[in-house]
Amino acid sequence: MRKQVKILIVGPISDFGGREIEVYFIASTLAELYSVQLLSSTKMSNNSSAIIRRKNFTWNSIERKLYSKNILIKFLSWLTKFVNKRDEAAINFMGNKISHRLYNFRHLYLQTIQKAILKNDLVIFCGEFKSGWFKEIVEYSSLNSIPLIFRTTGTILSTSPNLSNFFNGQNCVLIHSSSNMQALNKNDDFNSIIIDQTSVIEHKLLAINLNCVSNKLTFGFLGRFGEEKGILELLSVMGNLENTLIIAGDGPLLNKVNNHCDKNQNLNYIGKLSKEEVADFFEKIDVLIISSYEEAGPLVGIEAMAAGKLVISTKVGATEDRLANTDNQFWFDINDPKSLVNTIHHLESLPNEELIRIKNQVRERYLAKYSNAEIASQYIRVVKELLS
Repeated sequence: MRKQVKILIVGPISDFGGREIEVYFIASTLAELYSVQLLSSTKMSNNSSAIIRRKNFTWNSIERKLYSKNILIKFLSWLTKFVNKRDEAAINFMGNKISHRLYNFRHLYLQTIQKAILKNDLVIFCGEFKSGWFKEIVEYSSLNSIPLIFRTTGTILSTSPNLSNFFNGQNCVLIHSSSNMQALNKNDDFNSIIIDQTSVIEHKLLAINLNCVSNKLTFGFLGRFGEEKGILELLSVMGNLENTLIIAGDGPLLNKVNNHCDKNQNLNYIGKLSKEEVADFFEKIDVLIISSYEEAGPLVGIEAMAAGKLVISTKVGATEDRLANTDNQFWFDINDPKSLVNTIHHLESLPNEELIRIKNQVRERYLAKYSNAEIASQYIRVVKELLS
């Protein structure tokens, strides 16, 4: 009987975010053909968006592995929880002072990662150049002649390390867009391929009707409330307009987002959404606004294309590549509030027939370039080439 190929997906995979949803799609695709194990180098729970429900899939985190296998670490965690009279799970107290005196946690983490790598035939690292354990995972995989795919999930900067120092012929780097590819050192000699994102709720988004537009356009923002997303700058501009902006997400700037919404009736915060609720968000809006300073994707832009929504965006990440060859060319500068206002007014000046035509064009672009079937085939092709 032929042995089933085993694939390890490893990286800082937590509970929610674009990286987690992308890992979900990768795992779903590969579990059709291979045995897939997910190992998170950071905190991760059963509620993670990265988890799939398949026979060929298992998941764990380094923290959970150490906690479950070391009785003394578990005991000290429970003791710390009890002494401090805390309600959180005992595993959250693994970092207590006594445990750190007794154990070299860096060594234990590295040992856990290395054991996982040796049990698999191929490694997929999902993260950034600056992610913890990136260098160690790449080096140990190469040392043991185990092919590795590095799926970049963050913005690639010109200051990123020379990848030729990390990768050899049996490794591959997957990048979201040509703009991110150009950010790499042109002298790097390694195997790099552009594979963009797709939507894991494609069927729901494709069911949204495109042949109608509201008399008054409704705008939307969906994402992390972080400074890099330009959310506060966006709210400052939209608060001075009459257009409705529906806001969904969560993050460190949540209180400031709520303050803007309390002061402006046209700003409507609807909370943090599950994967299943994202389609409902797109049903409510006509136009998605991407106000980010930096992105690799973003995933929400791909979801908007599948939903057939108009997109107003900064020229960030893969967005220009994605909307190329469409008439959805509605751009603005996050540092220039007037450019956003002008773009909104321009969009509002277009007749409904034109808006509907562009919406259909955007969805057709998604189906041709970024559908589940298309992106899945690209992943499978890369994996098969590295395993051959």
